[in-house]
Amino acid sequence: MFWGFCEALNFIQQYQKKLSADGSLPESLNILLFGSGDPRHILATASQLFLHPGLKVNVYLAEGCIELLARHMVLLAVAFEDPELLSLKGKTHLFMDLFGNNLIRPFSSAYLSSKAKELTDIITDVEYAQRQAPMFNYETLRYKERDQLENVFRFWTNAPEHVFNIARYWEDRLRVQLGERYDHRNGAFDWDLQMRLRENGAKQVCPQEYKHWRETGIAFTFPEYEQSDPNKTFAVGLVRNGKGFLHRGSVGDNMTGPYIAFGHKCAEERLSRSKHGVNDFRSTDVTERNVLQIVYEIQNRKPYCFDPKDIHQYGAHQLDAGKNLNKHEARTESAEAIHYNKPLLRCDNLTIHFLSVEDVLRMHEMERFAGKFDVVFVASNYLGLVKDGFSRTWKENSLVCFETRQLTVFSKEEIKEHTEKIKAFAQKESLAAVTNFSINKNHPVLLYKRAANK
Repeated sequence: MFWGFCEALNFIQQYQKKLSADGSLPESLNILLFGSGDPRHILATASQLFLHPGLKVNVYLAEGCIELLARHMVLLAVAFEDPELLSLKGKTHLFMDLFGNNLIRPFSSAYLSSKAKELTDIITDVEYAQRQAPMFNYETLRYKERDQLENVFRFWTNAPEHVFNIARYWEDRLRVQLGERYDHRNGAFDWDLQMRLRENGAKQVCPQEYKHWRETGIAFTFPEYEQSDPNKTFAVGLVRNGKGFLHRGSVGDNMTGPYIAFGHKCAEERLSRSKHGVNDFRSTDVTERNVLQIVYEIQNRKPYCFDPKDIHQYGAHQLDAGKNLNKHEARTESAEAIHYNKPLLRCDNLTIHFLSVEDVLRMHEMERFAGKFDVVFVASNYLGLVKDGFSRTWKENSLVCFETRQLTVFSKEEIKEHTEKIKAFAQKESLAAVTNFSINKNHPVLLYKRAANK
């Protein structure tokens, strides 16, 4: 729910490579993210926009949960934060903390609380939003949904009533999930990693980081940090209850992990080296490198040059992550030391349209989406929500991308079954395969194009 199972894709590059014979681009690209779960594709695309100053990109974000839209907003805000407030390394580690960790640093908790107040002002005041975050467009959200977003942001602020004991919820869910295997959970974790996740192709994920995440929900760790505060961006189903809130506890993926989005591949092959099955770099380290590149290029509008000093190298090390420091009550600062209310970095040729939750099920029949999208991305768990007539939303000569379940802990039979469903849908819609299926390799994403005469 909170992250996807394929690497971040730069859709400008994908469109040029797969559909444009001469590398040319239209004046604008309309991109639909149908249940992407996180903003990885937005960030990968936005970081390269400095190469295409004349191109206008509109990203339409469709999620089935209002809390996910709020999470998209805060993660995007981190990446586009004013450099006077956060350094590049500060943005990188803050993003990783909020993106993948049940428990976060006190600094991250204070940022989330302060940013929640800023985001409340952004979604309740159109003129203020134009000054502070002009790339955000939420005009299609219903007033009820804006009120729900306001409630989500209120829950994120640090107050005694806003309790979210994610460590307990995670452990309770794990006990129910494993049953009698709970007392031997390390063996279960190792089997899921070695016989499923790595066997399916996610070889960058290391045993120490994966087992620690399965045990605690903390995916990204570094020796200099201790995570202690609940990450309230993982709360869904929020309902006001007096001064506090009711919610659904721990939901979402707790078997594959947040490693694939940014920690599966990178440009430097040396980061993928391993010896006797032991990686030189963790998926965490690769994530750090890739997120750092994204925030660098968004901020500086020029290509990132890799420096090994920029990242950690802990592939073969067993880090002492310390005791679980979960606080059962929310942090209650009287006031944050820093107010994160400077305007976000401008990106004049990018607009992110937050679609109504109800649009997920009705998009195929809404006239305003007819023939609108140049690029469509369908998440693996949203394939079942694709309705007859969904292809009405695609332009001729469009690129259609389907996330598979390849880089997950699903069995090979389940992965194959899901892939066959994608292929059957593509055949039904007369889509032409762009992915080369003749190559004997696994595909986290299947790419198709819609013929111009379709």
